[in-house]
Amino acid sequence: VGGGRRPESMAADKWSDQIRACGLFFISIVVLMVIPLVYHCFVFLTALPLWSVNPASCVILLIGFHTLFLLLVVSYWKVIFTDAGGVPYELDEAWISELNLAHRFGLEAEVSERVSENADNSPLTVPSAERKLDGRQRYCRKCRKFKPDRAHHCKYCGRCVLKMDHHCPWVNNCIGYNNYKFFMLFCSYATITSFYVACVIFTGFVATIVERRPIQFTVVEFEYVVVFCLMMAVTVVLTGFTGFHYMLLLKNMSTIEHVEKRDPTKKDQVNPFDLGKDKNWVQVFGDNPWLWFLPVGRTVGDGVHWETNENLQGAGGEQA
Repeated sequence: VGGGRRPESMAADKWSDQIRACGLFFISIVVLMVIPLVYHCFVFLTALPLWSVNPASCVILLIGFHTLFLLLVVSYWKVIFTDAGGVPYELDEAWISELNLAHRFGLEAEVSERVSENADNSPLTVPSAERKLDGRQRYCRKCRKFKPDRAHHCKYCGRCVLKMDHHCPWVNNCIGYNNYKFFMLFCSYATITSFYVACVIFTGFVATIVERRPIQFTVVEFEYVVVFCLMMAVTVVLTGFTGFHYMLLLKNMSTIEHVEKRDPTKKDQVNPFDLGKDKNWVQVFGDNPWLWFLPVGRTVGDGVHWETNENLQGAGGEQA
């Protein structure tokens, strides 16, 4: 067989490149258009003009906005540039050696027997609650790695991601073990900030109508309307989206795992990673309550070994 790449592999790579390009486009829209537009409308058109009339209101609005704005921007930055987490090299070192030998001598069918399950450096010794129907460890043929619990292959990133939730084009990154907290904070602060801005602008609309001030359709009024409609749309969409993810978080379930539960064969299976709402929350946001809502720190654990519900140990692992 020639060394050329398969057509389906080339098509997948092309599709991945297109998704990454879309991700960069979405980020450009947010950074270069939406954020400056909202900032200009709120700070320069809404808050600062109040200084001559009511300085206290001006200061309160600016402090509230910039606090939320800073947390939002830092969370957005962290979720973009924090690696979601890849399968450690140690998990595939022994396997790749055996696989290369097996491929060289045409013994692929005997690979599973040649890797000792008792070897200290074998990935087969990693405890797992998720296994295939035949009881074997899950294995990614594309990455040529064993997949720890909750890891899945992202076709856009071209690798397996620890506790993969989904690939988000708005941040041009996978959402997984390392950056899930930042993703939750980004969604939360985007929702709160949008609602905050929409409420303040709406209050201005109401004041204009009550005081019967003349309405002139200038560029300023047009900007007010655009930002208000945009903030309302973002608030409505993200409220449901963020609420859905908090529901998954409290169940210790990723989006992929939630979708898999729709499979009729897995419908009645219990989530082995659900440790209760308190432990599920701490697993993502950390042990220190003072840092829960700040875009700092890292997720508890290593992304490979997962604590399971002791009450479910005897029920067996989830089939993959």
